[in-house]
Amino acid sequence: MAKFETELPLDLIESFNRLNQNTEKIMGDMTRAGAQVVQDKIKVKCPDVLKNKVKLSVTYRTPSDGGINTKVYFSGYVPFSDPNRRYFSSVVKGHRYDNSKGVPATFLAILYEYGRSNAPFPKRPSLRSAIGSKSAIEQAMLEAQEKGWEILGISTN
Repeated sequence: MAKFETELPLDLIESFNRLNQNTEKIMGDMTRAGAQVVQDKIKVKCPDVLKNKVKLSVTYRTPSDGGINTKVYFSGYVPFSDPNRRYFSSVVKGHRYDNSKGVPATFLAILYEYGRSNAPFPKRPSLRSAIGSKSAIEQAMLEAQEKGWEILGISTN
């Protein structure tokens, strides 16, 4: 039986070690870069009343599969001074709810996206079309990956 022994260069082993220690941060930066592209596209396409309500979550690890994620979401309320006020009521199915803060931005985003069948409020899709082409998202994530590797001193060539 043949026997083979080899030694890896020390700098290669150190590069693997640095990459292993920083993988979570690099992947977090990648998901954040992709989410930033989506957030920018949504801000361009969504109605003016929602532009300042689009937020990015902190980068987090999911407990179910260990994935690293960054969410784009709508946060806050839109005050009733908005012209869309006539479409909302404080009584739903016979129950009164507190609407003193205004309309939840998430609800309004869904209303704009899908419209409403029982009111003259046509759908105005902006969220799904904002994601549209994934090439810009992939490009931003690859650039963040390259930046992470450069910081670690790892050559991709």
